[in-house]
Amino acid sequence: MKVSDLFSAEMEPPLNEWLKRFTSPTDLFAGLHQLFTNLSSQNIQGTIEDGASIVGPVHIGVGSIVCTQAAIRGPVIVGRETIVNSHAEIRSGCFLGSQCEIGHGCSIIESMLMNNAVVWPGAFIRNSVIGFGGVVGPGAVLGTERLEFSKKRSLISRELGVVLGDYSAVGANSCLKPGTVLGSGIVVGDGIVAEGLYPVGTKLET
Repeated sequence: MKVSDLFSAEMEPPLNEWLKRFTSPTDLFAGLHQLFTNLSSQNIQGTIEDGASIVGPVHIGVGSIVCTQAAIRGPVIVGRETIVNSHAEIRSGCFLGSQCEIGHGCSIIESMLMNNAVVWPGAFIRNSVIGFGGVVGPGAVLGTERLEFSKKRSLISRELGVVLGDYSAVGANSCLKPGTVLGSGIVVGDGIVAEGLYPVGTKLET
């Protein structure tokens, strides 16, 4: 599937133009580092609650809130009016768009979340791209297997994790393995293990 097929919702004009540079999801993931080219220091325009940790070059947009005990390690960009809830961990190389919500205790590594994405508590996302309005359910795992995480193997990888097209949703405690691509608007049920390419119209239910 092409990037233009997966992501068509209108966002900020510079971001729309940047996305048009890429044809495949793999190329898009490989180009994420370009978003941080001009980010060399902290630019905090939102609210950082007491007890939150911000390390390295991080941009926090106007109206965004980083709650107590959340941790962000740059380079990271957080858009406008986004909420990073308590005990969430945002590792280097992440781009969180505007009006997103990151639930309690989430871990997000080297991933891009476009505007209006919602990540429910306890989800784990690695090396992935979540489209406009995408939803990741509580306890869902994207881009790695639980076994890998439990054995404490390295979480640093250049392998593409998971791609969710605009308005796609992943149910609670589902696991999408590396290389999985969901077309726009696909809904994955609770407790599903999925791997592969799923075009528009596919149903993934228990």
